[in-house]
Amino acid sequence: MLQHRLSFEKRLLFFVDVVGATLWFCCFARFLILLPLVGRRFLPGGIADFFHAVSVIPLLATLLFNIVNKSSGIVSSFWSLFNGVWMVWICYGVIFPFPKIAKHTTYSLLITAWCIQYMIQFTYQAFKVKMRWAPFSLWWLQYNNFYLTFPLQVCAEMSMLFLSLAVADENEYYTMALKTAFVCYIPVAYFAWQHLKNRRKEKYSAGIARNSARNSARNSAGIARDSITRDSTVITRDSTGITRDSTGITRDSTGIARSS
Repeated sequence: MLQHRLSFEKRLLFFVDVVGATLWFCCFARFLILLPLVGRRFLPGGIADFFHAVSVIPLLATLLFNIVNKSSGIVSSFWSLFNGVWMVWICYGVIFPFPKIAKHTTYSLLITAWCIQYMIQFTYQAFKVKMRWAPFSLWWLQYNNFYLTFPLQVCAEMSMLFLSLAVADENEYYTMALKTAFVCYIPVAYFAWQHLKNRRKEKYSAGIARNSARNSARNSAGIARDSITRDSTVITRDSTGITRDSTGITRDSTGIARSS
């Protein structure tokens, strides 16, 4: 398997991606083990602290990536930073002050959506940094998993915001902030959905089109090469036949000379 020498910055990115993929995998495995054992009502006591700490990693990884790759796209960087800040706020600004809402079923949906999304993302990025390529299945998951994870994420986050409103009446300003976030969530989610679709079109669909064009060019070149080979074979056979005919004429003339 081909590997490339990495600079210090790339090695740092690779380390963060591997750590992120490992921690998100451990978080999801812990969730799958605890949920059948203790149920959703007692689930937060066994996973909340670990899950909330792991949720900070996407923001830190995005900041590091933008520092190392100064030429990264502005739109992509904006959505990555916004999503990282939003995740931290959901964990420490919505769920942590009101732990009762974590006993709701939507908290399990939130863990599932985030874990699946970031397990795939960090694994894909680790492959891209280390090998400069990724398996097709992982590439497909990277740009298509949002069809499953994004609706789960939207439902879970909106439910967390809605549930927090019922227990945040003591602080008027904080309640207003929660209501504002709840009202603005749908428009922001729509633009985030459009960004994910545009990213899929730019990275995945365009990549499929390039691969198809490359394969078609290779097939055309192979057909042309086979055609040239066949033509040269026919010409060689024809020239061989002409030589035999001329040889036959010579033999005939020799026979006539002998008969005379």
